[in-house]
Amino acid sequence: MNAWWEALTVFQQIFVCIAIPSTVLMAIQFVLTLIGIGDMGADADVDADAADLDVDIEDVTDVVDGRDPFDYGMAFRLFTLRGMIAFLAVMGWTGYALGDGSLGYGIAILISIVAGFLMMLAIAGLAYLFERLQSNGNIHITSAIGKSGTVYLTIPKKREGKGKINAVVQERYGEFEAVTDENDPLPFGTEVVIIAVSGDDTLVVKRK
Repeated sequence: MNAWWEALTVFQQIFVCIAIPSTVLMAIQFVLTLIGIGDMGADADVDADAADLDVDIEDVTDVVDGRDPFDYGMAFRLFTLRGMIAFLAVMGWTGYALGDGSLGYGIAILISIVAGFLMMLAIAGLAYLFERLQSNGNIHITSAIGKSGTVYLTIPKKREGKGKINAVVQERYGEFEAVTDENDPLPFGTEVVIIAVSGDDTLVVKRK
């Protein structure tokens, strides 16, 4: 291992230091997705009114000037955590592969960035297609009451803001906006119970 490391140029060593941790994180994300803890950014459709008008939660929060967020294609999905990790991983290994100086370091950096961006674009495209498929399902948000979930994005105390939870509702794993009446914030990983629905699309939760 030491001999391999010492044989690398400084340029390659820098890119390896970017590539290895990024690849490990990407692998962890992939495994979590396979076992159902992570997802490709899918969200849930909600029953918006008595006429059973199904509205996507992300559509409610991301509508701009009255347009459906899907009209904006992959623009909102490029700079996600998953995409950035994929960008760093591919950029790192490409830089390592081209870092022997044969092409020149400037060209190697440029190719590495382009390769990373293409991977990030591919991840965004997959997430977009996945959301389009998932948006065809119908989840009635009130059916989430009584279900358990896990905090994905910290939920501020006393309804001072919204966070997000992951939960299985109507046999579909999704990400939902949530608030709490608890006196303390509910951090990432906290197990919660859904006790009510606030408005059309926000769940009210308490610590389990």
